[in-house]
This record gives sequence, structure tokens and C-alpha cells, in this order.
Amino acid sequence: MKSLRLLFKCAPAIFLALDLGMGAATSQNPPMTGDPYASRGNSKSPDGKYEWIVRATNPIRYELVNLPNGKEVVSVNAYYPEANSSNIDYAKAYGIFWNKEGTVVALDELNRRRAGHLYFFILRNGKVHEIRSENIFPIPSHADEGRVVVDPGWVSGTKIRIRQALKTKAGKFVSKYFTIDFADPDHVKVQPAL
Repeated sequence: MKSLRLLFKCAPAIFLALDLGMGAATSQNPPMTGDPYASRGNSKSPDGKYEWIVRATNPIRYELVNLPNGKEVVSVNAYYPEANSSNIDYAKAYGIFWNKEGTVVALDELNRRRAGHLYFFILRNGKVHEIRSENIFPIPSHADEGRVVVDPGWVSGTKIRIRQALKTKAGKFVSKYFTIDFADPDHVKVQPAL
């Protein structure tokens, strides 16, 4: 009977700990799949014409390759570009998120303590336009550091949901969610998400 009363007294603390643990587990980037270096998403475009490849040479970089002709379409250096085993592992843990039409793709580097970049690439008329997330989501003045990640991904053919993770100057960690609408690639719209 005493152990049952003790359980009831501790239940709120147990539920709070479980809730906080679930929040931490579900807000990770990448999702915990057992392998923290597993890539996420799909490196190939929906039509199979393009594929993202990690080049583990110095500097480490991500290349979008046109598969029919084998030519590089666009390339960006990894956040940690020096070619060593640790940086190569982190680079290979990237996420590639194509919209269903294959006209917009998000390249999300592994979050190494809020380090890494999130890029958006718009493909049209044989050209690629790059948008860095920092240009859409600058770090607010009240934050010490921040990172934007795909979370969880495309919610429609033109809208992707992302999370802005911030560490405030007071040391508090906060996350804000947004949807980015690429319906008009020349005028990307950003809205808070629930």
C-alpha cells in the first residue's frame, strides 16, 4: 500500500520526465534511427533525373548531378569541409527532401550542435537557384546561436515545414516552426506553423 501511495506521489514527476524525454527525442535532427550518421530523405529526384552525391575530397562538398549526362549542376561545401573521417561521417548524414514535382529540394546538413546549413534549391528551365535558410531566417538579436532544420518535411506539393532552433543569450533553448511556400519561387512565403 505504501509503494502505491509513493507511486501516486511520484506520478507527476515521472510523467514530466517522460514528456521532456519524448520532446527531446522527437526534436532531434536527424531522427534517432539507431544510426546517427544515416542519411535522411531521398538523394534522387522523383523523376530520377538528378541525384545528390557527397564528395569526400578536400573540401567535402555536396553535388547535385544530372544523371543522364553525368554533369554537376550545383555544388556547395559542407559546413565542416576538411576531409577527415569525422567530418566525412557528418557530411554523409545529410538530409535531402524533394517536393513531389522535383522542382524544389532542401539539403539539410546533420545538426552538430546547431552547426550546419539548410539550403533550398529551385530547379526550373535547366537552371538552379540557391536559397540559404539564413537569408530567410536570420538569427534574432535575442539569440546567442541558432539553426534551421527540416522538421518534418514537405506538408504539400509546395510547402515545407521547418524548425528554427535557438539558444537564447540567457541559455534557454527554444524552437519555432514555420512553413515555407514555394508556389511562387520568385516570392517565397514564410508563415508560422502550429
